[in-house]
Amino acid sequence: MTVVTPREGAGDGSLWQRLVADDGPGRLLFYLPAVFMTVFFLVPLALTLVWSVFERTMFWMEPGFTLAAYGDFFLSGRLDSFLNSVQSGLVTVLVAFALGFPIAVFVRRSLPVAAQHKAVLLFILPFMISEVIRLFSLRPVLGRNGIVNDALIGIGLIDLPLDWLLFTPAAVVIGEVMSFLPFMVFCGFLAMEGVPDYVFELCSDLGSGVVRTFVRVIVPLAAPGIFAATVFIFVNSLGLFLVPDLLGGPGAANAGTLVVNAIAALDFPLAMAIAAVMVALMVGLLLIGHRLFDITKILQPYR
Repeated sequence: MTVVTPREGAGDGSLWQRLVADDGPGRLLFYLPAVFMTVFFLVPLALTLVWSVFERTMFWMEPGFTLAAYGDFFLSGRLDSFLNSVQSGLVTVLVAFALGFPIAVFVRRSLPVAAQHKAVLLFILPFMISEVIRLFSLRPVLGRNGIVNDALIGIGLIDLPLDWLLFTPAAVVIGEVMSFLPFMVFCGFLAMEGVPDYVFELCSDLGSGVVRTFVRVIVPLAAPGIFAATVFIFVNSLGLFLVPDLLGGPGAANAGTLVVNAIAALDFPLAMAIAAVMVALMVGLLLIGHRLFDITKILQPYR
């Protein structure tokens, strides 16, 4: 009696082989993500650029070509709010790098291999909670009678509560760092995971100190991951209007707030123009990053 193994039983006409064949229906599955991204990402971005030059009507907009929306943005106080949000985003990136990247290096270099991915997962868990809840929960922590002020007064570091912890630009930075810090840890860890251990062993054998190794070896090798996290944090800090609304107090605004206010005022071309400026900024940063660091290297091991 002949025993037929699963491999032998799955002949040329098996379901799996038909699916993965070059001319089979399964090949279409590989195009679905590209189609999805084209329809729901690239096309809306292109339409944003087109609609930004449409003419405003009372309740919508009509086809035409005018730069009035861009004039309303660049020649008004909205530009100052946008530049302030750019400055806040840069500060957020620096703080996130100072806090998150050393954590990624520590996880990669000091923890056992079996525990590294579990440790990184801990920084992803907060994203399973609603953004509104995470930001609003900072109010009782940062307020005048909050946990931070009570702790600082309790240990004698301050005599009066700190007023700049809530409803200030500093509070916006704190909220943005809390929201986006895991991305710096995750991207930094991915970049460090591609660096072989012998690189660090060579640095130790050559007598390189911790600071010199960090600056001259670790940061350059992890530059693609650092830049990827930088772009993500910076762009999202410009557009996430929940942070200034919940933590920034009256008058706090970023690019996302400007877009929401323009939509509320039924000035849709202005909203599209602000969005187009943000898209152009994002594309410019990605082109610079690809030219300098080649972000695709974040998923490639060093040899």
